Amino acid sequence: MLGDVLKFSLGALALGGLLLRLSLGGFSFLFSQDVQGEQPRPVVTAARTTSPAPAFGGGPIVIESGPGGRFLADTSIRGVRVRMVVDTGASAVALTAEDAERAGIFPGSANYDQSIATANGVVKAARVELSEISLGEIMVRGVEAYVLPRGATNISLLGMTFLRRLSSFQLADNKLVLKP
Repeated sequence: MLGDVLKFSLGALALGGLLLRLSLGGFSFLFSQDVQGEQPRPVVTAARTTSPAPAFGGGPIVIESGPGGRFLADTSIRGVRVRMVVDTGASAVALTAEDAERAGIFPGSANYDQSIATANGVVKAARVELSEISLGEIMVRGVEAYVLPRGATNISLLGMTFLRRLSSFQLADNKLVLKP
């Protein structure tokens, strides 16, 4: 978390410096003269920030509420079926250690360095990026997720790092409707 704050702060500082330089001297500093003064060539390229790609595939997917009013979804991660609770209150996808292992994800003990608040208290989790999560015909690539330590929870959570990439999700008549 602190690393993300530092990255954001350094990026903002660099952008501020670039804008200040542009306002004082124009764009001329972006080019250097060739040795013989023939052609200017760029020496700085602008950084491009992109947001994660949206979900794609067929849909919508309709999930009826199950026991206790929970919405259970059968997802696929790395070709392995993973049952998850769709949880709009979870800021990210969270995998149980067992589900992660079944999908071939084995974070080292040193990677469990992210403090995550769960229903059972705060635990240290390992941040990972899942190449793809599929839910029926809906697919989302490059999903930020956390692997929780053994015993932190008994089911994985399909949280907002997946859900916010959908075009919409809504609850109506005890049914959750997800659209890519």
